[in-house]
Amino acid sequence: MNLKSRLILEDYRKQRQDFVKLGDVAHAMLADIAKELGLTVLAVEHRVKEEKSLAGKLERKGDCYNTLEDITDILGCRVICFLSDEIDKIGKKVEERFVIDWENSSDKRTLLKENAFGYLSLHYICSLPFGDKWPDEICGKKFEVQIRTILQHAWSAIHHDIGYKSDFGVPRDINRQFARLAGLLELADDEFVRARDNMLNYTEDIRKRIITDDADDVTINMISLNEYVLHNKKMQQLIKEIADISNAEIKPIDPESYIPQLAFLGVKKLGDIEIMIKENYALSIELAKKALANADLDIVSSSVALRFLCRAELINKNYQFDKIVEFLNISLRNKEKAERQASLLLKQKGALNG
Repeated sequence: MNLKSRLILEDYRKQRQDFVKLGDVAHAMLADIAKELGLTVLAVEHRVKEEKSLAGKLERKGDCYNTLEDITDILGCRVICFLSDEIDKIGKKVEERFVIDWENSSDKRTLLKENAFGYLSLHYICSLPFGDKWPDEICGKKFEVQIRTILQHAWSAIHHDIGYKSDFGVPRDINRQFARLAGLLELADDEFVRARDNMLNYTEDIRKRIITDDADDVTINMISLNEYVLHNKKMQQLIKEIADISNAEIKPIDPESYIPQLAFLGVKKLGDIEIMIKENYALSIELAKKALANADLDIVSSSVALRFLCRAELINKNYQFDKIVEFLNISLRNKEKAERQASLLLKQKGALNG
């Protein structure tokens, strides 16, 4: 190793702890960016290059660097997001929060030819500005930020693990195979975005139909049932009346677990729930009072109305003991407990009829 490289290593040893501090700050800022955007990301990661790794880099490429400041990846940060359109959202915030070295930053996604496939991600070389809230010793130091999707990360990790860091010297057939795999991952990233957008559009459409009382023919699924519980006026009224029994706060809970129970009762459309509410409203309140009147509850779930609606349906439609047990066991998954609750429900039925 030449003198220049040894001096760079010496500077690295003196400044390594500053890069460790910088890594903690950059990590927290990147995590805050994702939170501010309302994005759930797979991971925010950072690492400070080990001395052995830096020494190896200097052995290979020492002529490229005159000082430690010329090496921009002593600290490397990475944000791994779920969907490809989140890359640019995060990238825009990175550009606002950090000082960007545009000359050394790159958008790998734009470097491929239109008929090629490969490793796609967004790379920034960043630093913290002086004169802000951070100590001077960590400001101005350059570090790398990579933003990529899970699938891009998988491509990079597998490609690197197999050992092909470049296409040079790799047999043509293997390069072609990697290109096909990269193309499949890129297509999958695009399809995940489309699926997300379709889900959002479907949810918005169902919500509008529920609010305008035009959703009777909508099939019950996890989205439509959740929107119905949250936005149907009659359902909201029933939930509130049940919560008021205990003066409890209502906590929104995904009602997806009630889908198989509703299916057991033959309730498959949102209009079927409308009928259930019309036929069972009063009985649902009576059952709720018996169950909650003496309960010291501060919170009830938004799905509480479905619980008592279903039980009222069992009573009103004269379901027999074995069928009630079968219904209750869908959620309880404990036959003995289901039998005890079925017996109690039939006793309540008798008391109400008496």
